[in-house]
Formats: sequence, structure tokens, C-alpha cells
Amino acid sequence: MKIALLLPRSVIYPSMSFDIMDGFKSALKKIGIEDKHEIVTAGIGVGGNNKEIYECCEQLLLNGTDIIVAYINPLTAEFVQPIFESAGKLLIVLDSGYQFKTSDKKLSNVYFISLEGTLCSRVIVNKAIEEGQNRFAFTCSFYDAGYKSPYSYSTAIEDKGGTITYNHVTPLQRADLNLTPLDEFLEQNKDVSIVTSFCGDMAEDFFRESAKLKNIASSKTYGSGFTAEELWLQKIPYPGYNWSCAIPWASNASNKENEEFVAAMKNIKEQKANVFSLLGWEAALFIGNSDGQSLDNIAIDSPRGRVYMNPKTGFSEAPLYYATVTKNEETGNCVLEDITEVSNLDQERERLQYHIIAIQDTMTNSWFNSYACLDS
Repeated sequence: MKIALLLPRSVIYPSMSFDIMDGFKSALKKIGIEDKHEIVTAGIGVGGNNKEIYECCEQLLLNGTDIIVAYINPLTAEFVQPIFESAGKLLIVLDSGYQFKTSDKKLSNVYFISLEGTLCSRVIVNKAIEEGQNRFAFTCSFYDAGYKSPYSYSTAIEDKGGTITYNHVTPLQRADLNLTPLDEFLEQNKDVSIVTSFCGDMAEDFFRESAKLKNIASSKTYGSGFTAEELWLQKIPYPGYNWSCAIPWASNASNKENEEFVAAMKNIKEQKANVFSLLGWEAALFIGNSDGQSLDNIAIDSPRGRVYMNPKTGFSEAPLYYATVTKNEETGNCVLEDITEVSNLDQERERLQYHIIAIQDTMTNSWFNSYACLDS
């Protein structure tokens, strides 16, 4: 079988493509089928040019590729889907979970292995509500504002009877970062907690600057998904306060599959175990358990737990976890602790799907880049 990996680039995650590839090949080796497949690759930039990605897929399929695995957004998957249906071949999308499809119909010949980013946003709101919070200030980067985590936060808060009383978006240019307006609002509104959406160096900027402002630093803070992604989290100086997050996976999660995964990745390189190598690893496991034509109803034992491919949606469903971001006493930077599995995810998935459908006929602006893929 010939498998192609469409690999993006990112200045904030320069090893992304290598990590996906290493995770994929390592899992094939683990299950003993690395010699049964020919692996080819193609670069897709930041994943933002649908026409170029379509042409790349077309050429690969014409050259005899059986399965294409790509780190792209669902909108791009919709654009290229017709060629896979026509060719009778399989597209496996490695999905951040930060963007929605434009239709609730399952895409023929397409499956999504997802980090469920917007679902993470919903469930961290649950934790905040359970802890007695019901008034929130929302802050995110200019970049994150172009994806769907802000929408997921706002609808989750509304569903739970809470309110967002203040919205704050950091500027596009890092040099223009200014958290003072947020801090001043919190000075006047002591009963408000913070929900956040940042990634990479933008998360580092936020937490570095927040440590200098007493009202932000003393407020309860909640984040999700890539805001607490470990490659960057480990680089971020501890801001002087703990905060809560919801995540798809943690390197110190306690299960046999995760221990094997982390060990295999560390044999290649330190910090090789991350969400990108995880997606590659899971793609290989799904392929290894499939007939090469369908992933419907397949479940795999992943480093993040049991991952199931829902045949009605074509999206994977996996456990999510709550964690506390606290201080790594050895480095002085941030670390994830107190990893606990989230319960009642089925209800949250249903509500998320309800809100996805609710805006499918609404004109919205968004970035085309695959999430976290930036070239400047």
C-alpha cells in the first residue's frame, strides 16, 4: 500500500512535519507493518491554499497513492473531498479541532483524527462553572480570533447560564501587546474569571505579561487545547499563579500505551512526544486496523486512551483531560499536573454539534491556515 503524508510548516512549531512523520513510522514499526507500506511525503506550506493542496492530492492519487494523511483544516478537507470520492481512495485528516466543516453531512472517503480543540474549550467552561464561576472575561490572540475556540467558549458559557462580560483580543504585532485594558477591567470587577485561547509564542507572551499585572495574576484563569500544549508550556516561565486547562493528551498521562509512545519518541529525540507525533501515531494505528477503505467503527488503544471513529460523523472521539498548570521546580517554567479524565463528554459533543449546525448558514471570517501553522 502506498501512503502519502501531506505535511505543513510552522515557525512556532518548526518540527511539526518531522514529528508527524516520526510518530507515524514508529507506530507502523510497533505493530509490525512498516515494511508493508511505501511512504511518500509532500509539503503543503501552512495549509492555507486549497487549490494547491487539491492539485497535490490529485497528482499523488494519479501516481498510485492509496491513502493520503494530511494535517489540514476541515474546510480544506471539504474542498478536496470530491477527488477522493472519484478515485475511491481514503483521506485521513489530522485535525486540530479548531475549525468546523460547512455542512453536517459526513464526507465520503474522509476521516478526521481530531484533537477536539473546540470541545476542550467547552469542557473547561464546565470546570469553571463547577468551581462557582459564572462571569467571565475572554481573552485571545488576534490569530486565535480567526478560529472557532472563541465561539465555543461563548456558546458553552451561555449554555451554562454564565455571561462573558468583557472581550479582549491581543494585537497582531507582538510588540503592540497590551494587557492593561484587561487588568483595569478586572480591577473594577473582582467576581470575574478569565478564559483564554492562545498558542505558541502568543501563549508565552500572554502569561509573561500577565505575571506583571496583579489583577490578572490574582484572577482564576482557564485555558484549553493549544493554550496548554506542552512543547510551548515547558518554555513558558511560571507566571506566579496556577491555572486550569482541558487538554486532549499529556505526556505524563498514566497508561501503558502512553508510556510506550513516550519511550519510543524519546528514543528519537527529547520532546518528540507531542500532539503532532501523537496524531501521526494514531493515523498509523487506524490504518493498521482497517481494510484501507474505511475507518468506520474502528477503535484503537492510543496514548490518550480509547479512540473511536464515529461512523455517523467521520470524526474520532477520544477522552479529554483536566489538568492544572503549575510550576516545574526544576526549571522554573510551567508543567501539567493533576491529570484527570473529563466525564459526560457525550452531552458536550451533542451541544457542540448543535452550535456547529447553528452557524453553518452564517457568514463568518476565518484564517485558511491549518491551525498553529504560521510562516511569520
